[in-house]
Amino acid sequence: MNGETSEKRRTPPWGRVLLVTVVALLVAGTGMVLLPRDSGTPPAVSFTETARLTALKDTLLLRESATTLAESAAPAAGRQALGNAVTLLTTHAQALLDPHGATSSATSTATPSGGPATAATAPSSRGTFVTELAGSGWKRLADARTADGGIARLLAAVGSAQVLRAEKLAAEWQLPLPDQTTVLKTKAPAATPLAASCPSASPIPEPMSATTDTALAAVVRSQQEAIYVYQVALKRLDETKSAAAAKHLHVHEALLRQAESVTSANCADVPTSEAGYRMPEQLTQDPATFLGSLELASLPRFGDLVALSTDETRTWAIDGLLAAARRSTAWGAPLPSLPGLTLDAGELPSLPTPTPTPTGKPAATTATKGG
Repeated sequence: MNGETSEKRRTPPWGRVLLVTVVALLVAGTGMVLLPRDSGTPPAVSFTETARLTALKDTLLLRESATTLAESAAPAAGRQALGNAVTLLTTHAQALLDPHGATSSATSTATPSGGPATAATAPSSRGTFVTELAGSGWKRLADARTADGGIARLLAAVGSAQVLRAEKLAAEWQLPLPDQTTVLKTKAPAATPLAASCPSASPIPEPMSATTDTALAAVVRSQQEAIYVYQVALKRLDETKSAAAAKHLHVHEALLRQAESVTSANCADVPTSEAGYRMPEQLTQDPATFLGSLELASLPRFGDLVALSTDETRTWAIDGLLAAARRSTAWGAPLPSLPGLTLDAGELPSLPTPTPTPTGKPAATTATKGG
């Protein structure tokens, strides 16, 4: 009898299957309620990321255009200059790659800024290429005013290099200088009475920390030294170079006044000037070359200020970076690929390999590393 009762109480196989099915449906239903549905709307892309993506795509398109022009040019018709442009643009594209490695999506979603030509309408002349290269450079400088710190410094470096390379190519090929499509402010923020707005005891930053104040102090010191060096060099240059040095000396004197004004406006102490500086033998033997190296040394100072400042102070720093880079080239100094940044181009990531398109040609946004 007991055996018969236990058999009757035992759940039939089909009952266990039904029970498991009901539990599974309950779990699935609960999960559907608890897990939020994907709206299908991608997250908004920040201005900084958009600026980087656009800069990357424009640079890759320019690189493709320079490569095409170099391949069709005769050796004596600017092939080497175009090859150097390809190298420069390759370095820029490598620096602009997504730091997290999402290269393919970045290059495919970026849209041209309206300056460089698209892959389907590659420039057919050197004049067009020079104009578009300059346009890309001015666009990068404009975006650097609004982008976040690190990317702002990178955009300022890329923009400065592209503008100056366009000017160099225009001079070498006897073409009209490209128009400045984006006007940067050149006047420093005016100092205002800040006794009431500046705190009596400003918070002391951590030792060796990078702040707007430390970046401004470095710029002030670089201008103080530049004034001293130019004053000494004036006596050692020939008449032509002495006239250029005198002009640059006045520029540095104005820059020092502006840097001191900006420092005061930021409630920071203006560094006192040194009584003198020890000058190397090169200043006596080759003062022009030494002045070029002096201008090059100021580039990272302006680059730091671009990254660590905002608004009018950053705009002034961007303009100072471009002007210092231009003075460097005027003295014959070799301008780095990314003025204002201290890095080894050999450590940058390589560009991805070309992806074939339906026409059989490599996609412009995934060009490989070039010469």
